[in-house]
Amino acid sequence: FGFHFSRLLDDSNIFSITGLRSMRVLNTLQRVLEEKMPLTGAHILCWKNRIVLAMMVLKHTLSFDLLSHVFRISPTTCSTTVKATIKALAVILRCAIILPCKDEILNNMPHCFKGFTKTRVVLDCTEMSISQPKCLQCRISTYSHYKKGYTIKYMIGVSPGGLVTHVSQGYGGRASDKAIFQQSNLVSQLLPGIDHVMVDKGFLIEDVCESCLIEVIRPPFLRQKKQLSKAEALRTKNIAAARVHVERAIQRIKIFKILSQKMPWSMVPLADDIVCIAAALANLSKPILADKRFM
Repeated sequence: FGFHFSRLLDDSNIFSITGLRSMRVLNTLQRVLEEKMPLTGAHILCWKNRIVLAMMVLKHTLSFDLLSHVFRISPTTCSTTVKATIKALAVILRCAIILPCKDEILNNMPHCFKGFTKTRVVLDCTEMSISQPKCLQCRISTYSHYKKGYTIKYMIGVSPGGLVTHVSQGYGGRASDKAIFQQSNLVSQLLPGIDHVMVDKGFLIEDVCESCLIEVIRPPFLRQKKQLSKAEALRTKNIAAARVHVERAIQRIKIFKILSQKMPWSMVPLADDIVCIAAALANLSKPILADKRFM
């Protein structure tokens, strides 16, 4: 039973158990890993069961001790297998997260971006809660005043059509959105004088973008005014409608409990790989928008 746990899966239950959307996705991942990283020597688990084991940890944060009984392996073997499989999955799935060319963006432009057709990417930062670090320096760098706890912070970029097109490396929760944007070097992939970037109010990157001739689209600030003008209120509404994409994409990434609940400190070194896997699988899922929502 343990060695062949994957035989219990079908399209009706695979998402609930692993977070993968279909058996086709599982079988494709298995085939690619067998081709690119064939297992050598004596291995108790085949690639298919390794993938299922790792994805069950990501989807449900199940303990290695519990899963060792399910798959009939030792807790130590379970831990090393899960961590090695997460690294392998990240390697093969990273290619599913790319910034499409300008023409591809324009050919997949939703109606809600009618007034913002020069938008190349919609940006937002999201934080993942982690267990309290033991080292003082780690506690200082990961403490988030916004979340009032210890977090890892990522900048996520989403195309107007709803694809995740950029995932930054992880930063301690105290890092600012601007600092993450600057260090990501995303601006170097954008077209000067042509591309626009859509952000929320707290994303203060105008000076960085202006120096590269990239325009920033953001909701207007109230500043000294008591209320926005009608034009500003309408623009705020339109930007909010367009920005829903990035929020929905992040929701898809966080279907994995290891990213929506508190991540164990032992898994934090794998956080970048885990977010990469979740983002790539979001891109391999059913599109966020129906065909009728596009221009």
